[in-house]
Amino acid sequence: MPPLVTANALTGTRDSSSRPQANGISTAIPVLPNSSDPHPELWDDAIRTAVGTPDKDSIIIAHSLGCLAVLRYLRSLTDPWRLGTLVLVSGFMEPLPALPELDAYIGKGCDVTCLEGRVGRTTAILSDNEPYVPPTHTERLADLVGASLQVIHGAGHFLADDGVTALPEVSESILA
Repeated sequence: MPPLVTANALTGTRDSSSRPQANGISTAIPVLPNSSDPHPELWDDAIRTAVGTPDKDSIIIAHSLGCLAVLRYLRSLTDPWRLGTLVLVSGFMEPLPALPELDAYIGKGCDVTCLEGRVGRTTAILSDNEPYVPPTHTERLADLVGASLQVIHGAGHFLADDGVTALPEVSESILA
């Protein structure tokens, strides 16, 4: 399975210009249906189709609302599974003051205790000038999943519109 990059909240597309990629690393980008009005079941199905059951060599990269979607997917797995690397960019599991329209999807987040002992390496990445996801949300998520935390200066929401078209920190997290 190549690395997985999930869609951005509200404006997610498969167009690589809309999100940073892991430099030089092959990626599969699932279509997360109806990204302007996300539904957990539909996103879970899309992630299940793209990922299947991860193994110790699998890498999942998630961004924004995609982080919650991936965590919910991993929580739903019943078969034994392992994941080599999980990278969460601008991740969160609690309502966003800037985007109250996502409150119904976010709900109460998700129980991540199922990740214990199943993920080899977890990294959370945040920007110090993130306009949508308060940095404290990503910091709390990092604590919950036991992730190392990287702070990137001036990267906004890690979109091309923010001037971010590559994110070498993702590659470094994967190759570390």
